[in-house]
Amino acid sequence: MLKIEGKGPWPKAKLGNSAKIKVGDWAIAVGNPFGLENTVTLGIISNLNRNVTQLGIYDKKLELIQTDAAINPGNSGGPLLNSEGEVIGINTLIRSGPGAGLSFAIPINKAKEIAYQLIKNGKVIHPMIGISLIEESNSERKNNVVKVGYVVPNSPAEKSGIMIEDIIIKVGNKDIETVSDVIEQISKNGIDKQLNILLKRRNKFIKLKVIPTDITNLERN
Repeated sequence: MLKIEGKGPWPKAKLGNSAKIKVGDWAIAVGNPFGLENTVTLGIISNLNRNVTQLGIYDKKLELIQTDAAINPGNSGGPLLNSEGEVIGINTLIRSGPGAGLSFAIPINKAKEIAYQLIKNGKVIHPMIGISLIEESNSERKNNVVKVGYVVPNSPAEKSGIMIEDIIIKVGNKDIETVSDVIEQISKNGIDKQLNILLKRRNKFIKLKVIPTDITNLERN
């Protein structure tokens, strides 16, 4: 967060609503890639809820907007706009390599939530229970299955009894179909408050109670 001294009004970009964007919508990335100022690239929204664990990032719990609008080094921190010129995301990450060229942005609604926490608390709280998840398709039931791929030692998840290969059925009152569902429910619950989890382990249903903590507490452990 930055505080600007002086007299306004200051010119500012209009913020959009990232909850309203759809796959296939236009996406415009603005920034200074490779030091080239005021560069604009055009593409479409390719995915709305790309979990960062799918990108090999395990210490963050974010769902990113994926776009094929080119985002290069120097674009990070710049806005991702919709066709109305409204900011729908903040450019943050690229995945390069043969046949790649994928770009990712933090949804503006999430950025506003983070900004509010910084103003109110001076820091951002990331509720965590200490698991990584795997999303698999279930051909028999024609839906997805969310399984536990890893449990952090001495984490709330381990202390509650969650184990690798457990299938997450319900978190709170939410039936789980995607990894995003789990992340959303843990985030909504917040830290230091009990969260009920229903899971399936070797054809047996198990109810557990877990108390999420902030990610910094996991890092210290």
